Amino acid sequence: MSDIPEKKERGWTVLIDSVEAKVGKIELVSKFGRLTYGLRPEGYDSWVFREQGGGGAVTVPYVRTPNGELLVGLIAEKRANMGDEPVWCVIGGFVEPGETHRQAQEREALEESGLSTAKAEELTGMATNANRMFFVADAQSGEGVRAYSLMLPFGWVEEVDDGSYKLKEAALLPGFKKAGDVRLLPWRDAIGRSSDGLARSAIAQLLAVVL
Repeated sequence: MSDIPEKKERGWTVLIDSVEAKVGKIELVSKFGRLTYGLRPEGYDSWVFREQGGGGAVTVPYVRTPNGELLVGLIAEKRANMGDEPVWCVIGGFVEPGETHRQAQEREALEESGLSTAKAEELTGMATNANRMFFVADAQSGEGVRAYSLMLPFGWVEEVDDGSYKLKEAALLPGFKKAGDVRLLPWRDAIGRSSDGLARSAIAQLLAVVL
């Protein structure tokens, strides 16, 4: 990203404290990353975000039923940018400063679901760029969202009324009761019911390995 020439027509209007300002370049920096507004190499003005630590990590728990059906785990969460109702998302989040992707994966899975994922395996394939227009993530250099899988025994889940499966308490670390919103669904249903691009990407990576 470079400075916007003073006379160049701009597609974005910058408001600073509700006052319009004509700027060449803006950078907002925190320990979590850098948000930049300026001139893109393609020749138009826009903004991009580079996440500190190289993106994030997500976990896809999965189960094989006795008849061989593949169930994949998602979590129902309220996401401010995805509407007012909970949506089916993949378990995971951003890498925090000083963390590795693996450490972020274990921490996020524990915080969101109560599962111990020390035995999770990183899925093969490139890391995911959540939004190629606005996120800077070079997978060749290790950036992006990395996906992990965790195979669970069928005995750790039980079927519920809607045909999905929930985790039994035996699957959770002692003292953690946060798995109530986690459901394991047939993989086609999971893809169809989730609007989370990271979930769909991680499920695709899982399918490439286990099917």
